[in-house]
Amino acid sequence: MSLLGHLLHPRLKGPIICANVTTHSLYIGAIDDHFARNYTVLMSQFICITLAYLILRLILRPLRQPRFVCSALAGILVNAIVRGNATYFATLPKEELLLARTLGVLGTTYLQFLTAVKADTAVIYHTMRNALIIGSLSMFLPFALTFLVAHNLSLPGMKHQYSQFFFITGLGFTRFANVVYAFNELNIMTSDLGQLAVSCSMVCETIVWLLMFAGAYAVAPRVLFYCVLSTAAFLLLIFGIIRPVIMLIIEKLPERKPVSEFFISSILVIALVLASLTDMIGSINLGVVMFGLVIPNGPPLGTTLSEKVELITMEILMPMFYVVVGFNIDVHSVDLKVSRDTLLLILLSTLLKIVGSLVAALCCKLRLRHSILLGLMLNIKGPFDVYLLNRYLFEDIDKKTYTVTVLSQVAITAVVTPLIDLFYNPHKRLSGSLRKSRRSMQTHPSDRELRILFCIHNEDDVPGIISLLQASNPTVASPICAYALHLNELVGRATPFILPYNKQMKRTKSKRSYHIMRAFENYFGNSNHLVKVKPYTATASYKTMHEYICRLAQDESVPLIVLPFHGSQEMSNVPNVIALRNLAEKIQAYAPCTIGTLVDTNMRHCLSKSTTFSCKVGVIFVGGTDDREALALALRMIGRPTVSVTVVRIIFHDVYKDIDEIMENKLDNGLIELFRVKAGADLCSTYHEVDVKDSEQAIGKIQGLKNKFNLVMVGQKRSAGSVFSEETMLNWSENPELGVIGDLVASSDFRGETTSVLVLRHYRDPKGSFHHHLNVHEGGYLLRRAPC
Repeated sequence: MSLLGHLLHPRLKGPIICANVTTHSLYIGAIDDHFARNYTVLMSQFICITLAYLILRLILRPLRQPRFVCSALAGILVNAIVRGNATYFATLPKEELLLARTLGVLGTTYLQFLTAVKADTAVIYHTMRNALIIGSLSMFLPFALTFLVAHNLSLPGMKHQYSQFFFITGLGFTRFANVVYAFNELNIMTSDLGQLAVSCSMVCETIVWLLMFAGAYAVAPRVLFYCVLSTAAFLLLIFGIIRPVIMLIIEKLPERKPVSEFFISSILVIALVLASLTDMIGSINLGVVMFGLVIPNGPPLGTTLSEKVELITMEILMPMFYVVVGFNIDVHSVDLKVSRDTLLLILLSTLLKIVGSLVAALCCKLRLRHSILLGLMLNIKGPFDVYLLNRYLFEDIDKKTYTVTVLSQVAITAVVTPLIDLFYNPHKRLSGSLRKSRRSMQTHPSDRELRILFCIHNEDDVPGIISLLQASNPTVASPICAYALHLNELVGRATPFILPYNKQMKRTKSKRSYHIMRAFENYFGNSNHLVKVKPYTATASYKTMHEYICRLAQDESVPLIVLPFHGSQEMSNVPNVIALRNLAEKIQAYAPCTIGTLVDTNMRHCLSKSTTFSCKVGVIFVGGTDDREALALALRMIGRPTVSVTVVRIIFHDVYKDIDEIMENKLDNGLIELFRVKAGADLCSTYHEVDVKDSEQAIGKIQGLKNKFNLVMVGQKRSAGSVFSEETMLNWSENPELGVIGDLVASSDFRGETTSVLVLRHYRDPKGSFHHHLNVHEGGYLLRRAPC
């Protein structure tokens, strides 16, 4: 049945059909009663399916079950409760499901459309060579062997000769939309294996479209010509008319202003019209998918579509789809003796898909473990597989076959998804690979190029970063290479990416990063080539963006990553601030190098007051690995005439030290002595020691440094035996991720409007890091301390 057939269902019985057209008032009244009854049933169905889903989601969460499994089981559960009431079920006409069917079809249609809008064809192209091999073999091997086996089996559920062909094709089919939404739940979209699986699913989509024409030829050879001609005409309409018009409208949209509601509504209507047209050809998927692919992903249009449509689609329309699925399933009608051959075909197709993916992946030189995992990934099922079965029901397959197939797909996904989640953890994989190539400021040679990765959220971060670059004293012997990475949250795009800025501009023609990168280009031109700038843009969700940042730092051998700080005092966008602070926590937990958190207040003004750059830098040194990182960066700053460096060492007397702390103290003294020697030859650098008895005196001495520096550098954490131990003093800290002293000097009382703060943290082992224990799942303590 076509989409218009679902929307304009002709089967309305009872008092709604009036033989006498002259009884107009009675006719209108019957229509009102009918739709009022349908509305009541619809609301009851929506409430029941939502409650059932939430309960099952809570129960099955420890088993790592995905949304699809919970939703399908919720539909079956609601249906079982309704069937338990025999009186109500016997009087429930099929027309009562008309609204639910309509909403369900709209939900699956818009969900496919949004998935296509989010698709990033450029990333898919990078892995297309291996994806063609793996996707083709994983599709054709189960299809061919299952088709041969099916000839020797009894499949009574098939109503036509060609039904078996389409049924077997659907068994070995991996849908792009199913894979994308499953991977978003599993949080593996940023992984190499995840992107390869997405590309393989796109190959499978293309193969199925070609098999559709083959099936049309097998059923009616004369129809093939019209199918090819109508498809070509549709593609010409999409790429020749619709895409140029959309691109023209996007170019005329004012920058940083929302897309008009009329434009969004028109696109959604056009999506339904195109779906109806291609449904007449034989594939409702072709229309919405091709239309979604021609819409540029990301801002402004792709982002707006995702923000306005996805929530309604996932939370309102799709639940009604699962109501229909549950209504179509009749568990009591299943006879295992009759359905044994169908179950055998499903199991055989699943195993052959794993084998085909395994063999093809090994031929592409993937590791055995990843090859098996890829086979599991390509067996993920989802709502679009069930949607196809809904269309086949009563026309090509009977209810028993439908029930067995849907339950099998739910069972396969319920087994495969937890296995992938268990054996393919991106965070464990990240920490294990980065542990081999760690770097720090202390170990970086002073006569080599210093590479610094700057993470930038908006234009306000740029002036302070450029001032920090100038204060870092680039020289001919030791120039600086600055990696300017502009971070963009993943909205309206299915595939995250990180690219050099020039390539990203050529691909998306976006001006989002233009002003940021232009500022760095101007600075590079005025730095006498002592600072080299490499601009990048990264687009990913904040949950997984740390993987791209850490990978870039590893690949480019970066010893220092600088992050802008977003404190709890920023009230304009609280959820965004929380997400950025959680991102910083993950970067600190998994980074292969030193992390610097820049609380910028005055660094941006170091250039604005005069044409010559000048900066007063202060280092508060108590001791420990993190403080030595701050001192190592200060050592590099010595030598520039307009930059003065002052180190204030706080010494605690009569404090017990164990063996580890004695060794740490020797390292502290060695680096301090190196600073004193180097500072002795520089008139702008000084060193002071302050003796204190307890933390109260130390805090008083630190507060005495107020308004004396443009930049204060300090380590984040000290040893457990220190007076400033995080384990004993973080309870009263407003920003615990800055450490005790970092939080003190970053407070508005200390900084005022004249001082910026740079808090440095040496890399840690993720398993034993302080932040890892506090922030395994989204940094709960940040949420508790966030402003309401």
